Amino acid sequence: MQVAVVRDASVQVIVALEAAGRSKATIKRHQAEFNAFAGFLEARGRVLPSEADCLDFIAERSGSRLAGLREPTSCERARLARRPLLLLMEALAGGAPLVGQATTPPVDRCPARFGAVRDEYLGACQRRGNAEATVVSKQQAADQFLVYLEEVGRETIAEVAARDLAGFWARRQRRGYAPKTTGLLRSSLADFLRYLHEGGQIQEDLAGRLPPQRYPRRGQSAPHPWTAGEVRLVLEQIDRQSAIGKRDYAMVLLTVRLGVRVGDLRRLELGWFDWRAKTLAFTQHKTGLSLRLPLPGDVGWAVIDYIRHGRPETVCRQVFVKHRYPFTAFGSSTSAGCRLSYYARRAGIVFGAGRSHGLHSLRGALAVAMLQSDTPPPVVTAVLGHAAATTTAAHYLRLDTEHLRRCALDVEDVLVALEGARS
Repeated sequence: MQVAVVRDASVQVIVALEAAGRSKATIKRHQAEFNAFAGFLEARGRVLPSEADCLDFIAERSGSRLAGLREPTSCERARLARRPLLLLMEALAGGAPLVGQATTPPVDRCPARFGAVRDEYLGACQRRGNAEATVVSKQQAADQFLVYLEEVGRETIAEVAARDLAGFWARRQRRGYAPKTTGLLRSSLADFLRYLHEGGQIQEDLAGRLPPQRYPRRGQSAPHPWTAGEVRLVLEQIDRQSAIGKRDYAMVLLTVRLGVRVGDLRRLELGWFDWRAKTLAFTQHKTGLSLRLPLPGDVGWAVIDYIRHGRPETVCRQVFVKHRYPFTAFGSSTSAGCRLSYYARRAGIVFGAGRSHGLHSLRGALAVAMLQSDTPPPVVTAVLGHAAATTTAAHYLRLDTEHLRRCALDVEDVLVALEGARS
């Protein structure tokens, strides 16, 4: 009888996983854990599992003993064994399994002594009208710095000095973060330090002590030269039967066919699509310029398929949402751009050193395809939504190697011309 009770609850969880768009591999892994847990309970002669039974099962499967089901742990195997059990216990308790909900309470990394200062700062950021993702980035930067202050023995914010900032920054630099990541930390930390100085909480404006952030010069970091065959391979890797696959397929198509930036993908709303005119119109987040693009049939149907059969029920206005409760829009800290890299790895595509290969790199592929089909540069500029043609020329004309090859000069002709100039 006890096996039937657990199996019925596990079926309810599997249905919830399918409705949330989890992959076949994830569902299969959950089912394997449920089968093993049912056998574990049967051997113990248990009708209904208790938390102690769950903890014993997790310890048997992972070799890691947890004090509670929601205790934070760094053991990956324990987390994999625990997640299905949490959903199962919710189903056995008569509730709906909350797929995607955090398994452990959120951890506030800010030291308690600095908590009030940090919270006041975040409140000021929200009153300024900072976006939610911006506030999250600023909180992470402030928390990292405040944790360091506690480690070096600072009791109050007023004790903070330039040597603390220098020590914190030196530690960060040793970890070898990418320039863009370091630049985001620098700007967020500078804002926090400036707030503390303007509020009289620290005497010196330490924001001016932060080192300047230097990004690679234009041309040193080029996007991966996507071919039509590689793009096709990536699209074939996407499971279009799952809800997440429907979302990712539509997002990749919008980028590779229309050149929509990742920032605009995250913001897309259903009202921006004109299905009768087959166009997509919106104001670009980066430039503030309006853009109207034709909507090819395959792109439009991919978006419709996701909205009708993949998108979870949510009050979020954005078309593309995270498939984790509470189903909110993508933020900059959880960028949608990483999805392309995931499918590229599955397709066996190898990226060259120093080559960018996120969703934004597909804009380069679109620009090159248009230029090689002899599309006039002003049209390419309009489609990509650039404010000026010089932007298109600086970033994308250099990628059109076929046309650049036609402009190559013969070495002998150059030497003859130089000799003639000298004489």
